[in-house]
Amino acid sequence: MSFSSRHFRDCLGQFATGVAVVTSRDTDGQKVGITINSFSSVSLEPPLVLFSVARSAATHDVFTGDVKHFCINVLRNSQKELAERFAAPIDDRWEDTRFTDNGHGMPVLLGNISTFSCVRHAIHDGGDHSIIVGQVNAVELGETGDPLLYYGGAYARLDRD
Repeated sequence: MSFSSRHFRDCLGQFATGVAVVTSRDTDGQKVGITINSFSSVSLEPPLVLFSVARSAATHDVFTGDVKHFCINVLRNSQKELAERFAAPIDDRWEDTRFTDNGHGMPVLLGNISTFSCVRHAIHDGGDHSIIVGQVNAVELGETGDPLLYYGGAYARLDRD
């Protein structure tokens, strides 16, 4: 490899992405969540989406283990604090977090732009990450507004000209 991991990461940071929080419950029923910017559509028929989670993430074993259901909550630009909370290694991230449960008992964050309720379809090796493919079994449009973006290593807002 003729480039450093840092340089690779800096170059990837030039691609603006949306920001989402993946939520679920562990096998003990405890709420879990992690901020991602790796959300992508895979297929319309069947409806498939993917996200990746670092193998070093505290929630990695939840999303790759026995738990099959999860929700992808696409964040609005006013939800930066929520993105930061679910990105940080803190124990009380659910304190004061507004949510409801979907039909499978998975937490859905309130105030987001859209929610994709999924059942895990596949897990693929992605180097230091696992790539999780979910089959979407329900979608919901949330509140209107612009999406929260991630660009150049920082949260950003859409600039509509």
